[in-house]
Amino acid sequence: MKLPEVAVKRPVAIAMMFFAILLFGLVSLVKLPLDIMPELELPTLTVITVYPGAGADEVEQQVSKELERILSGTEHLKEISSQSKENVSFVQLQFDWGTDITSAANNARDLIELVKNKLPRDAHSPIIFKVNSSLMPVLVYGVTAQESYSGLNKILDDEIVSKLRKVPGVGSVLVIGRPEREIKININPAHLNAYGLSVNQIATILKAQNISIPGGSVKVGTNDFSVRVPGDIESIDELRNLNLVSFNGRIIRLKDVADVVDEYKERDEYSRTTSGQGLTLMIQKQSGENTLNVVNGIRAKVAEIEKTLPVDVKLNEVMKSDELISESIKNLSESLWYALIFVVIVVLAFLRSWKQSLIVFITIPFSLIVAFIVMFASGWTINIFSLMSLIVASGMVVDNAIVVLENITQHIEKGARPKQASIFGSSEMGMAISASTLTTIVVFLPMIFMGGIVGIMFKQLAILTSVTLIASLFAALTLTPMAASKLLKGLKRGEERKHGKLYKLSEKMFTSLESGYKKVLAWAVYHKTITLIIVAVIMAVSLWVGKGLGTDYIPEFDAGDVVAVIETEVGTSAAKTDSVAQLVMKIFEAEIPEMVPGSLFSTAGQTEDGILSSVGFSEGKNIATIMCHLTKPNLRNDNAREIANRLRSRIAKIPEIQNFRLLGGSIISSAITGNKKPIEVEISGNNFASINETAEMLTVKMRESALLSDVINNVDNGKLEIQVKVDKKKASAMGLNSAMIGLQVRQSIYGAEAGEFKEQGDEYDIMIRYAPESRNDINQIKNIQLKNLLNQQIPLYAVADIEMGTSPLQINRKDQQRVVKVMSELNRVSLGEGQKEVKRIIKDLDIPTDVNLKVAGQTSEQGESFGDLYLILILGVLMVYMVMAAQFESFRDPFIIMFAIPVTFVGVVWAFKITGLTLSITTFVGIIMLMGIVVNNGIVLVDYTNLLRERGYKLYDAIQEAGRSRLRPVLMTTLTTILGMVPMATSSGMGREAYSPLGITMIGGLLVSTLITLLLVPTIYAIFHDKERKAENK
Repeated sequence: MKLPEVAVKRPVAIAMMFFAILLFGLVSLVKLPLDIMPELELPTLTVITVYPGAGADEVEQQVSKELERILSGTEHLKEISSQSKENVSFVQLQFDWGTDITSAANNARDLIELVKNKLPRDAHSPIIFKVNSSLMPVLVYGVTAQESYSGLNKILDDEIVSKLRKVPGVGSVLVIGRPEREIKININPAHLNAYGLSVNQIATILKAQNISIPGGSVKVGTNDFSVRVPGDIESIDELRNLNLVSFNGRIIRLKDVADVVDEYKERDEYSRTTSGQGLTLMIQKQSGENTLNVVNGIRAKVAEIEKTLPVDVKLNEVMKSDELISESIKNLSESLWYALIFVVIVVLAFLRSWKQSLIVFITIPFSLIVAFIVMFASGWTINIFSLMSLIVASGMVVDNAIVVLENITQHIEKGARPKQASIFGSSEMGMAISASTLTTIVVFLPMIFMGGIVGIMFKQLAILTSVTLIASLFAALTLTPMAASKLLKGLKRGEERKHGKLYKLSEKMFTSLESGYKKVLAWAVYHKTITLIIVAVIMAVSLWVGKGLGTDYIPEFDAGDVVAVIETEVGTSAAKTDSVAQLVMKIFEAEIPEMVPGSLFSTAGQTEDGILSSVGFSEGKNIATIMCHLTKPNLRNDNAREIANRLRSRIAKIPEIQNFRLLGGSIISSAITGNKKPIEVEISGNNFASINETAEMLTVKMRESALLSDVINNVDNGKLEIQVKVDKKKASAMGLNSAMIGLQVRQSIYGAEAGEFKEQGDEYDIMIRYAPESRNDINQIKNIQLKNLLNQQIPLYAVADIEMGTSPLQINRKDQQRVVKVMSELNRVSLGEGQKEVKRIIKDLDIPTDVNLKVAGQTSEQGESFGDLYLILILGVLMVYMVMAAQFESFRDPFIIMFAIPVTFVGVVWAFKITGLTLSITTFVGIIMLMGIVVNNGIVLVDYTNLLRERGYKLYDAIQEAGRSRLRPVLMTTLTTILGMVPMATSSGMGREAYSPLGITMIGGLLVSTLITLLLVPTIYAIFHDKERKAENK
């Protein structure tokens, strides 16, 4: 191996190369953005189409179904589903992982163009949203005002939103509950009928008289004059006095048939903070931007804006994403520093030489700093997973340097010169440490190619850990021999190295430990059967204990978010839902003293364009979301979930609330799982009555289970509606058709746009419709006047019957079929236990033959992810074996070492049992990583045993001596790895749920595996080489 020789002979070049690496690494570190998660782009598209004034049935039939039909042909589509609500359609397209989502969005956009002409005339153009991490608001503000409320919309546009959009990194600013000015023309139907007018005629007249038309240009001599005919209405009084028609020689003005009112738009969305009713600002960042920088920029700008606002206009920060990021990064950074300190202590304790320890220490920063260069080059962020990789690697990057340095030291002690010892010692160990490093890296290789949420979360961890280990191997073969050749001193012939009392005392302790281990190992080897029985019993007991361990999906962060989503009776107005939300806000204030002041807010009702749904919130006229933020986890006694459960009994007592669910944790982690509940049972079929009946029956049974909580369903019993049933024969006889009748009824009740009113550069909608007392009275609807083809007035009751009926509030479809869901949270049990319970309940149900049930939600996502992880585990184990087989040029010796792997599960099981952990994606990845680490000790023992036997040692003597002489490096490398992860495993700060289980898993597995492997692998080695022992004794 030439690297050590080059490094020793050209120390300055090597030093400059590593300083260059350090320099580039530090520059990369400074420039890297910070975030909680790797850049997240789910393989999902959401198509939102607004259809103002339409009910859920019309939205489904005229919008959702049309879009589903055409979009089902999108390339690489895995699943299509839709939600049809009043005024808006949501169509979700889910693709296979790895699909180019930008290409898929372009494909969907092209397909939508083909169906646009089939959508209703009043439907807005469909908008396609990509689902990525930038959709989640980085900051949410509640804006309230008292005296200035009437001008709040203008203040918002001119002073707040426009300035916030200019902050670097801000993507968009969404406004919920905006008090928008609207010029309302409230028609008096009696007067309208008396003058023979219709809503459509008035709207057409207003548009014609409220327009400025360019008239071209006129050339007069050398001058060129443009001609313009200004016709904009300049005041409300001018609008009131607008001429409509001449009737019996009298000019009929707008004020003769309608009241013109300048006020706010009628809306179904309400936003509220503890300061009162107002609006909500949700600020999103641009994709790839540094979240912390964007948040700091927004706060600085808000501080500037507040100085220019009227004194009664208040901006309260009610939700923030930066705390989870900054606290998690801070906690992990602290864990990294503590890990490095522990590693330093272990190295000093074993080497007991500051020079040797320094040689090992200098490899650490150079190995880790390479990760920052790779992150910067790849366009990644510093997040909890990239920092986890550094912590995991911090204890392993010294292993190669320790092995190389120990061999160099042995050569020096035998009389070699430092330079020669550095070259020979490093070269001798080059292949061994390369193979050892490779066995660790190969378990990460399959993770790099893994798709799904697991791939997004752990791909960076796999790549960065591999990169740091490769960097540590390079440093061990270059920097370590170069430093050793300069710092270590040789011995003259006959000279003995002098040591202090502390060294002699510690050496005596190590020698006693080695002697004790050698005796125990001798007993184990001579009593192979008993040793194997003991190990088998330990494994059997551990497997029996392991059967009772639960499984989960993605650990929830305790980010301090407490959310209550309430549902009132279907058909409840948004205003009434808002009043119920106020009662829940009072419960929050009374029950949660840990709440951060000013963080409590609520949204109720439904936005016109589905804004709330696009950012992961629930919406509907009968739905409200109330949420607050808690103090940091280390400043309170209860976790967020326990605090949320305090609210349960009091919210349940509010009679207006039919369903509610509570979340205590993080809305970000909920977004990662696609806002899916832990348990979702999808019920589908063609018989809607059977579907709903089965859903209600299942809901009752699931609510009886103590393992489940917040069991709700989305069975839609329908809301009351007024149905206008046209008699087509009568309509035809009177010169009308269904389309004409429907359009005129819509214009009378929902209204017709009649242009814009311009004032000081701003435009406000002019809306014309029947006065509230005429359109909000069921008995008056039948008197709506219709204009037929002959321009005659026909009352609605002459061609249609007015009946009361019901219509759905929301229609859910999946794969172009209606579906109903029963959803549930878990009551202090694992996801696996909850899934078993639901399957048991379903098995005991009498399900109609025309109904299909499917257990979905996080359980199905967990199943897919676990399937991938099992495959990766198997591939990792096989690749570890193949690397060792290539190293030993043997099939037998790697097989012996592989016995260390099943023993690892003993440690993992007991670690789970003691700490209460479950098998989740995070802990599963920890187990996979262990597969490449635990074999390293076995490699050291078997390799050295083979070496001693080549030197003439008998089998048992070789086994015992190999164990004794390799005990220190085995303990040293194991302790550096374990202690490197202790700070991460024991962290109590925010975000620990994501990384602490990984540390616990690896510590438990590595600790127990090492202790048992030190006896088991030599015993198995003795069994497989027993024939050779017998041959020795002949």
